[in-house]
Amino acid sequence: MPKVTEAHLTARRQQILDAAAACFARNGFHHTTMHDLCQMAELSPGALYRYFAGKEEIIEAMVRERQSTGAAQIEAISRSGSTLQVLEALADTFFGELENPQACALGIELWAEALRSPRIRELLNSEISDLRAAFTGIIRRGQERGEINAGLDAQAVAQVMVSFFEGLVLQQAADRDIDVWKYVDVMKAMMSGRFWLHRPEGVE
Repeated sequence: MPKVTEAHLTARRQQILDAAAACFARNGFHHTTMHDLCQMAELSPGALYRYFAGKEEIIEAMVRERQSTGAAQIEAISRSGSTLQVLEALADTFFGELENPQACALGIELWAEALRSPRIRELLNSEISDLRAAFTGIIRRGQERGEINAGLDAQAVAQVMVSFFEGLVLQQAADRDIDVWKYVDVMKAMMSGRFWLHRPEGVE
């Protein structure tokens, strides 16, 4: 019998995760059956269960994959450029994913499942915590270089930035007509100072 390569196993696992993402985004976690996943992935139940014991294990793998991908993206982008250039590049990367309706629907499903499953809540909190920590590091480095107001709490700034993203996910779940890039342009204007034509009265 030919030996199954690691590349084959990785590709098959990703095939299942992609099929699950499509099913979950369309029907939700609780209305999707393992039979649905097998049909979407074009695999037999035996083949699917070889990789995952059930839906919750698949959801866990999805959160871990998002966490790993997000961390890699931040690491790659934050290596060069001014703090503003880094933040704008990260905005283009992360918000670009929201042009895909499936990404928004899946995000909502994950938050909803976190309310029911302590395990999923723990994993989602870990993902958000890692994102906040990465952005906190970017903000602190910007403060040390004199690019960002040192009087602002870096962690609070990071929380606001994560909220920009999650807030749009929630809005898009109800309104698919929202223009992602107009939203991003306003967010960038707020970060860069373009939002105000003149300094508001009373602001030092």
